[in-house]
Amino acid sequence: MMKNLLFIALTSSIILLGCVEDAFEDGGISNSPQAPSDLQYSPVVQAREFGVLISAPPTYNSFGAIPSFEIVAVHDEDGNPLSDTTIDDFFSILNGTPDTIMVAPEDGFINEDGDTIRTFPIVNVSDIGRIQIEGENTLVEGSYFFDIKMTTVFDDQSFSATFERVFELYLGPQLASGLVYIPGGQNLLTSGGTTSTTEPIVIGANPDFRFELGDNTDKFTIDATTGVITLNSGYTPTEEPEIVSPTVNVVSNISEEIVSFNSITIYISNSPFDVPKLVVSVFYPTFEFENTEFGYRIHTVEEGDPGIFWNRLAAPGIADDDRPAENANQKRLEINLVKPSGGNQVPHESWAIMNAQDLSAYEFGYDIEAEFFSENRFVEYLSTDGSSPSFLAVYVSTDYRGDFNNATWVEVTDQLESNIISDGEFIEGNEFEGYPYPGDQNLRDFTDTPWGKDPSKNADDKWVRSTFDMVDYIGMSNVTVAFRVYTTFEGAISSSFPYDRSGRYLLSDFNITAYEQ
Repeated sequence: MMKNLLFIALTSSIILLGCVEDAFEDGGISNSPQAPSDLQYSPVVQAREFGVLISAPPTYNSFGAIPSFEIVAVHDEDGNPLSDTTIDDFFSILNGTPDTIMVAPEDGFINEDGDTIRTFPIVNVSDIGRIQIEGENTLVEGSYFFDIKMTTVFDDQSFSATFERVFELYLGPQLASGLVYIPGGQNLLTSGGTTSTTEPIVIGANPDFRFELGDNTDKFTIDATTGVITLNSGYTPTEEPEIVSPTVNVVSNISEEIVSFNSITIYISNSPFDVPKLVVSVFYPTFEFENTEFGYRIHTVEEGDPGIFWNRLAAPGIADDDRPAENANQKRLEINLVKPSGGNQVPHESWAIMNAQDLSAYEFGYDIEAEFFSENRFVEYLSTDGSSPSFLAVYVSTDYRGDFNNATWVEVTDQLESNIISDGEFIEGNEFEGYPYPGDQNLRDFTDTPWGKDPSKNADDKWVRSTFDMVDYIGMSNVTVAFRVYTTFEGAISSSFPYDRSGRYLLSDFNITAYEQ
């Protein structure tokens, strides 16, 4: 009996876990069951039109019962109801979800079969009542008011109440996420030629905006409606040409919020000047630490052994000439798949996931290329069939937002163009399609099972420079590149030269660059 009482107390506390203060007033089941009351939400005023949102949990009095929530109606600031289709497609409200909890051995109980039960079903209510709005919705700037229905059940008797306009949501205007002048570098002449730029393309903004110059007003004026920049009459360049990258502000006429861009380079000259094409470094992480500040995170699918992990070591000198000056602390990532403590090697799979990139600003007039340097070392083929015990593969996702399992990952390894280092350099003309097979392809032939090996592309213990044409992803706002390292065997293997060694993989200087067409 004591165990049953403990179980009831335990699950009751878990049921209440995560609820905000006063979410369950009166502390227990009411002696007089009645409809829930006092539902309150904090208004949301910092959201953006078309964006993702989740509200804070509400407070309420459910008289000790676990309530369920339903969105009954949503009205705009003029009182017009949103359609049921809009509500169904873009809105949802969270309710309690089934879960389990494991207790300490002394808090379990023995069932009729003599088994000790330590895992109990619970209802997780940590997010109950929170309102979610999906991204890419059709909601425009303005205020919205939600009618929410709460329902409780006591002894099979249902009680409900509807709270009108209980949640207020204000969606501010969407601000500009990109500003593109085509071309990105333009020559303005003091006389006898072009004195104004082209009109820019604004990406992502609510259409009610204007342009302003943030600086260089002694040199230029800007058309508030079109964004065309004009050289001031009579201005004399300080050199030939004078190169200026003015700050252009895109200002919301609704909220007066400002987003600033340096999206154009202007060459002021007395005579025509041949403007070079722009090369933009979109992303060049340093890998100094494992977090998004330094460009990547690790996701482990199968650890195998705690001694197998991605280490950070000195970056190779092969990329020194192209590495930007601000990446002075550049590191490489290295994973050793051989169990450090010795003995058998075990299966492993993990992913180095780069930060997601917004490529929408490069939709017009740019080519985009990803580049990285990699190396495989000490990979020795399986004695059973001659295949590699491990691989490195490259993937891209356009819907990864932190949830690895629910993202769609497309392998692009075969779409790479690679070049194996030769005599300390990457020789132009030696590029080939795809990525080299790991291990020393000359050491063991296994001609009856080649597994895609090609001894002419032997990259064992050699750096490989690989590039990936991202033309299919230009214009997309959420593009994530990831590197998967994984073993192919089951169970465990024991290394015996020259067979059965998983080896290690090195990754350095991943970067994405946009080239003006």
